[in-house]
Amino acid sequence: MPNSLAFRLLAITTLWTAVALLITGLLLSTLFRNNAENNFDGLLLAHAYNLMGAIDINDNGQLVGTPNLGDPQFLSPGSGWYWSVSEADSPEKPLLHSASIAGDELKVASTDDVAFGRTFRRTYRQSEDDRTVQRLEALLYVGDSETLYQVMIGGNRLDLELAVSDFNRSLLLFFALFGLGTIIATFFVIRFSLKPLDRAREALSDVRAGTSEKLEGRFPNEIEPLAGEINALIGANRAVVERARTQVGNLAHALKTPLAVVINEARKPDDQSGRRIADQAAQMQSQIQSYLDRARIAAQRGVVTHRTDVVPVLRRLIRVMEKLSPALQFDITIHAEPAPVFRGEEQDLEEVLGNLLENATRFAKSTVSVNVDQPSEEDRIKIEIADDGPGLDVAQREKALKRGERLDESSPGSGLGLAIVSDIVSEYEGQLVLSESTAGGLSVAVFLPKVRVTSTSHNNGIGQT
Repeated sequence: MPNSLAFRLLAITTLWTAVALLITGLLLSTLFRNNAENNFDGLLLAHAYNLMGAIDINDNGQLVGTPNLGDPQFLSPGSGWYWSVSEADSPEKPLLHSASIAGDELKVASTDDVAFGRTFRRTYRQSEDDRTVQRLEALLYVGDSETLYQVMIGGNRLDLELAVSDFNRSLLLFFALFGLGTIIATFFVIRFSLKPLDRAREALSDVRAGTSEKLEGRFPNEIEPLAGEINALIGANRAVVERARTQVGNLAHALKTPLAVVINEARKPDDQSGRRIADQAAQMQSQIQSYLDRARIAAQRGVVTHRTDVVPVLRRLIRVMEKLSPALQFDITIHAEPAPVFRGEEQDLEEVLGNLLENATRFAKSTVSVNVDQPSEEDRIKIEIADDGPGLDVAQREKALKRGERLDESSPGSGLGLAIVSDIVSEYEGQLVLSESTAGGLSVAVFLPKVRVTSTSHNNGIGQT
């Protein structure tokens, strides 16, 4: 992925490795060829000196000699390696020559095309059949003769080209393996070097999940300042939220006392206006408390992390309901393993479940069923509370979620139960679903965020991720 830091590092390293190996390979190949060329030239010159030392003029003034240059290729016709000695005036007609030369004439470059240098030597290349032969020719006088002779050594450049090709193939294979090994090693080095970032991400995830209050653990020097700044930011946010909660709490206490006085004064007997004031003040008080709760939940959900075991809270509330409604039967089913853990405060979970259980017991005929489930592929818990009462149609379900709406005016209450549940669930980014139960009554399902659990032990014996 182009946006990945590891990908960028690997791409840059791969590109640099390829460029560096290419430049190094070209340089080494050029150096090897130059060295091979110099060795080849030196070999021809050495053979030329041996040839010069092996010829002489006899008493009859004839050129004689039996040169042995020590290389069997001079004895093999068509090998491209040969030597010859001729008069400078007719270099194409050798007086002495190697066994590798077939015929009595040679094709020699004219001095107009290739001139002799100040050292009376010249070097040039000729194409012969399917090969290129490099010739070294020198002019010299032999013995006391006044005749100028021309010594020629020819060498097949195919041997040179094969040596260079073999070197280039070996170099290419070695550099390919070296480059591949470097890229693979770089990949693992990058993965190892970026491992602390994964640890930092996991530590930050633990903070968000509620298993830790700050980034914990040792980090490299490059990441340690970032971890420190994140911890400082978490602490600063927590302090801001705590100050906001304190101010909101102070406001609530400041309002509650005057409202209580107004309510008490308005409840004097035989005062219809006072009762209306009392009703409005009671609704104001309830709404103030509701919005305070919503502010607390919103603040805690983003910064302060909490966790609550669902089953113990649910069983405790059911025990209370069983005492208040002994004629009803409460059936609880837990389809969750490991035990579900709510990512939020215990009092919010009690508020949600308490209101739902209270509504169910109010309208149930004989049975209230509770079902707890947490699908493994989802990060939330499903809690369904159903009764076998009269139930609600679609229009009534929508009305029941509105604040202050009461479907049963004969029973006590403010009509805020399901609305409060809906508010709390919404603040936790959950979901509230009303439907018909299998027994014909009302079924209310709430979906709340959960703490993902692992086998690692944490507080309360439940692992979290």
